Amino acid sequence: MPMTTTRERAPRLHAATLLAVWLIWLLGGQGGGATGHDLWIAFSLVGALALAYRRFLRLARRLRWLFLAILLTFALGTPGRLVVADLAVGPTFEGLAAAVRSMANLAAMAACVSVLLEHLTPTRLTGAMHRLLHPLSACHPAPDSFALRLQLVLRDIEHPLPGRQWMFWLEDRSDAGQPVAVEPCAPFGGADFVLLIGAVLLLAAWMHA
Repeated sequence: MPMTTTRERAPRLHAATLLAVWLIWLLGGQGGGATGHDLWIAFSLVGALALAYRRFLRLARRLRWLFLAILLTFALGTPGRLVVADLAVGPTFEGLAAAVRSMANLAAMAACVSVLLEHLTPTRLTGAMHRLLHPLSACHPAPDSFALRLQLVLRDIEHPLPGRQWMFWLEDRSDAGQPVAVEPCAPFGGADFVLLIGAVLLLAAWMHA
């Protein structure tokens, strides 16, 4: 698999730092109790609408059938008070409440992914993931590395070729002829360490709140 190395101006913050902060934000959704989780969902949705509006709506549209499946599964499969009391079976209030919460969680995750992909190109994301997986390595991602293969999948998702089926992703593409750009895996800077330490401390405080 041929690779080319991009020579872009180094960003102020390492892409791996942004990816790590994004992962810490995802972990933050597990803390703060029920109220804190609701706030996490709200901030995730607002952030996506402000920072990645088009990408978020496009991703949410692709998930519409999953949203519908969640609604039907919870509404019809959760015991409780029937919405229409005259019917013997049907959707329940408890099921609808559970469906709304599950759909909100899915929408928040889609929002987080939209923000990540909006501000980290597949090239930068590959370099960031490789740096997090191999923090002391100065080498570029190998052709068979997880980071590089993920970049190929993201490229196919963003720019699908007509007539290409999902089974293509399962094929061995080690001999693909199109070069894959890989961002240089630069070392972390002082600002990166400060931001990462601050994010970890905030996460620890949030989880114990």
